[in-house]
Amino acid sequence: MVKNKIYSALNIVGLAAGMAVAMLIALWVNYQYSYDKFLPDTDRLYQVKRNFDSNGDTLTFASTSLKLANTLRTLPDVEYVAETNWGERHGFTVGEKKMNLSGLSVGGDFLKMFKYPRAQGDIKSALADPYSIVLTESTAKALFGNADPLNKLVRYDNIENLKVTAVLKDLPSNSSFDFEYLIPFSYAEIKENWIKQARVGSYGNNSFQLFAQLKPGVIYSTFAPKIKQIEKVEKDNVNSMHSNVIMQPMGDWHLYAEYKNGKAVSGFIQYVRLFSIIGGLVLLIACINFINLSTARSEKRAREVGVRKAVGSQRKDLIFQFLTESIVFVIISFVLSLVLVQLVLPAFNSLTGTTIMIPFASGIFWLVTVIGVLITGLLAGSRPAFYLSSFNPVKVLK
Repeated sequence: MVKNKIYSALNIVGLAAGMAVAMLIALWVNYQYSYDKFLPDTDRLYQVKRNFDSNGDTLTFASTSLKLANTLRTLPDVEYVAETNWGERHGFTVGEKKMNLSGLSVGGDFLKMFKYPRAQGDIKSALADPYSIVLTESTAKALFGNADPLNKLVRYDNIENLKVTAVLKDLPSNSSFDFEYLIPFSYAEIKENWIKQARVGSYGNNSFQLFAQLKPGVIYSTFAPKIKQIEKVEKDNVNSMHSNVIMQPMGDWHLYAEYKNGKAVSGFIQYVRLFSIIGGLVLLIACINFINLSTARSEKRAREVGVRKAVGSQRKDLIFQFLTESIVFVIISFVLSLVLVQLVLPAFNSLTGTTIMIPFASGIFWLVTVIGVLITGLLAGSRPAFYLSSFNPVKVLK
């Protein structure tokens, strides 16, 4: 490496650039798969949806009825059910401070299902009072400054005073839900008569979102037939008679949002797969570049191989030598790629709207990268190793 500075620099920088791009893409792909994984029991959390038969075409809707929520609560396999609206922006006033914030009206079991990290207050009873409100930490600070927000009043749309009963830590960017406040769904039922009527109406009044948590040990594939035709008891309701109730697991919300023939088959997962392929190809191109440069130096290395063989080196020794050299190059390139990734991450996060970091404290990250370095080193050095070690010493020395 010292004797061939330009060659070494080309190899290291080229390989480091390819590894940096591949690492950025790998971190981004891992981030997409990490959505909602910070929450416990995500394997038991589902969004309730409907497959609607429209003249032979199956259309999937996330809109559901409050009557369906009541029915699901009676099933022995269901632990919690929470209804929500679709998210709204409202005005909030505390003293002289006025803010326009986005949030949700949620059922009383919402925070029992989605256990977001708590900063203050009792989560279990936070939504029990219709005139209560739950804030995120940054929202509470914006409204109350450094004062304790618990049990303080917030003016809601300049109509009602709501009492702060709990404060949640700010939601991470890889959360499917994005809200600054939560108010009880019971408040909406008190204030808007049509919502109250929807509770006792028909399955056809599909105006809300619905989420459910199954009890431990309940397998969805065995539970699904029990709810599929649960709305068809309303024989005079065309909407209900053509709807089959399904549930989508929380782990699929982010990547599989597109339905075809009643099944989640596509969505953001297409981009994840595309960029995974691009990352692999970039790394492969970097390895091919490494191989080409190594092979191009074969004439200079040939004399070394001839002398080594003449003094007794076996071919396996030479293969081991060249593969070791390759791995050393890759290790140096990997260290440089870490530096490059660390430098570009702020701009990358700004571009993609993510909060990706290199997980230096993760054992899995180092295990994967060590394996990746070894595989890359063997892949990049295999052809030069086997090609150079095959030289005939007599021909070479002549």
